[in-house]
Amino acid sequence: MDIPQELKEAIENAIIREKYSNIINESQSISRKYRENKGKGEKLVTKQTEAIAYAISRMPATYCAVYSALSKILKNNSFNIKNILDVGAGTGSATWAIKDLIKVNQITCLERENEMRKIGSRLMSECEDLKSIEWKEFDITKDELNQKADLIVTSYVINELKPEDRRNAIKKMWNATNQILLIIEPGTPEGFKHILEARNILLAENAEIISPCPHNEKCPINPETDWCSFYVRVSRNSIQRQAKNGELGYEDEKFSYIAVSKAPIKQENSIILRHPQIAKGYVKVKLCTKNGIEEKTYSKKDKEIYKKVRKLDAGDTI
Repeated sequence: MDIPQELKEAIENAIIREKYSNIINESQSISRKYRENKGKGEKLVTKQTEAIAYAISRMPATYCAVYSALSKILKNNSFNIKNILDVGAGTGSATWAIKDLIKVNQITCLERENEMRKIGSRLMSECEDLKSIEWKEFDITKDELNQKADLIVTSYVINELKPEDRRNAIKKMWNATNQILLIIEPGTPEGFKHILEARNILLAENAEIISPCPHNEKCPINPETDWCSFYVRVSRNSIQRQAKNGELGYEDEKFSYIAVSKAPIKQENSIILRHPQIAKGYVKVKLCTKNGIEEKTYSKKDKEIYKKVRKLDAGDTI
């Protein structure tokens, strides 16, 4: 998956205004800071060059993760979404993804860091559909979320918070949601634990799970020994490869997520938890179903389902 051409050009234009070598160095520094800051709640971006570096290193992956998760939410359910809040918007990658999937009247980006808001706003100013987006200074750990929205999205945010702040943030966003709350985290054991925590909090508030779970029952996965995550393959240009010290023209962004609704929704029968194991004459899949975790094998003799499953991947439904 690739980010929109408009976003590519906007990022490149932002780089042109700065010294290229500084941006590349800042990109590597920013990645290290985010890896080391889990759960500390510290400010990580204080300079304009750091915000641009963040845009280079993280916007493509975040855009693709949000696009992938949101696509699955919208696949089998019809929602009348008129306004959206992007909480902890960073430089706005989630909003770019939302724009490509939903036609809405209003999107508001809420972000704590001043430099992130500046760069996010600058990037969107080069896109006709996003130039009027409203940006507001907002700290989920301190400020009241008085504005409501049909869809609230927060991506790669709650992993940066202290445990008590994380729980309070989840409740704040749920209370401000008219219809849907989507939370996306890194697809790591720790990221999944945060998603599982959010899942438990939201079910206690009578939320209905849209995706990825096919039920509202206790999660059958033991977070001490396993975790639930998905991935999307993200294209990387030469600048992004240099920023991440990578040689490949792509990276696999692993993410975990939970999407919930305040109204009854249509749930899937089962979802694929791992990439199908394809062998000669059969394909084996690990599924999360309404009855728990199941492993199923589909023979080549079962032509239709066999062909279908061979083309599916983790996160897809059967």
